[in-house]
Amino acid sequence: MQRIGLKQAGLAAFFSLTVTSAHAQVNFVNYQCADGTQAVAALYKGDNRMRLQVDGHTYTLPKRLSAYGARYSKSGISLWITGQEATLRRPKTQPTACKMR
Repeated sequence: MQRIGLKQAGLAAFFSLTVTSAHAQVNFVNYQCADGTQAVAALYKGDNRMRLQVDGHTYTLPKRLSAYGARYSKSGISLWITGQEATLRRPKTQPTACKMR
């Protein structure tokens, strides 16, 4: 458990460095996926992009048109959020269902 806490603290520090305004508000969301993947999404107020930490990499995903929920996608990586659930898609892997934790 302690290792996860330190990892999340490191992610929070990384994401906070990307904020350019002292008044920017950020919402961090942790996801646990059915295939065992853990993902952290950082959503900044006033920004139509999400920063997604998954598989040891950080991606900046622009918001895309979605009839339901919110979908962020770029270069084969996407996260489609519907309420407290999401679908994570990555190249060369099957889509996986994720839940907020």
